[in-house]
Amino acid sequence: MKFQLPLWLYPLAFLFGILIGAAALRYTPDGRINLMLVWLVWAGLPFVGACVSGWMMFRKQQVPWILRFTGLQHWQLDPQVQLKLWLKLHQLWCLTATGVLAAFLALLLFTDLAFGWSSTLVDDPQRIYQLTQLISVHWQAYWPAAVPDLTLIENTRFIRIAPSTADAGNAGDWWPFLLASLLIYNLLPRVLLMLVCLLQLRHRTVTQLSVSAQQNAVSADINCFSPSELQQQSCSAWQDAERVFWEVSKPSADGLVLGLGSWEQDQQQWQMLLKRRPARLVWCVDLRRSPLAEMADRIQQASAQGVQQALQIWEQDLDAPSHARESWKVFAQQHQLIWLEA
Repeated sequence: MKFQLPLWLYPLAFLFGILIGAAALRYTPDGRINLMLVWLVWAGLPFVGACVSGWMMFRKQQVPWILRFTGLQHWQLDPQVQLKLWLKLHQLWCLTATGVLAAFLALLLFTDLAFGWSSTLVDDPQRIYQLTQLISVHWQAYWPAAVPDLTLIENTRFIRIAPSTADAGNAGDWWPFLLASLLIYNLLPRVLLMLVCLLQLRHRTVTQLSVSAQQNAVSADINCFSPSELQQQSCSAWQDAERVFWEVSKPSADGLVLGLGSWEQDQQQWQMLLKRRPARLVWCVDLRRSPLAEMADRIQQASAQGVQQALQIWEQDLDAPSHARESWKVFAQQHQLIWLEA
């Protein structure tokens, strides 16, 4: 399935990042840029968003929450389309982070930025020092200039009652720390998630091509010796076969019922059946129903695993149309199913 976003969204995401960067570095009336707020917007919240996105990508696939309040609970988005959606989301976020980075570098070049920190709850510079050491643990070994020392933290503390009490000569030395935080906590996680999406999409594509090749090979083998007439056998010869009831509400025998519940539940039960690899399988159908493409897909999946299959009319209803039996016979002949008669 081909999935594309409008091209104008990509430059818009970049411009949005530039606006975020310029707005965060705007001077306040007290003369300093709020360092703690800039780090939260540029690195803290984006890192939390990347963690949540990664968790949602790898969790068990479920029906989207908004559909649980509608009548579309049976709808299920294809996993490959979900991966493509996540990939586009990470691409847009990377462009936004690049816009923030561009605005930051431009302002570093053409303006003199002065940063200060202040907190109502945290008033001890030693705690801020410990926090910045924890944040900088990823680049301490190869970028020591991006690790704030205690002197910088003490000199750039901003007290709103007496804003000029501290020496702010080194207030601009915070920029390496912010740049490293922007790269490590904002841009890098999204790039890694993009790579994960690309690898998973490539794996799914290779798997689908392999399954399609196997199905084509099986179909070619079947067509080589397909009989000109429908094969018919007695139901007694298939007593030991496993049964699948397709859209049969109340079967009088044991077996798997499909076509009546949600798509997710049917798919889970069908995959469990295929894992058991039954030697023979009987499809029990209602004469009043018409053959569906979904049933044909499952028949092909079982045929690809070498399962011998047969078709049996389970509901012998006198009110069914006269052509219903002929329709099912044509369906059975097309899919190389053995027709069972009582």
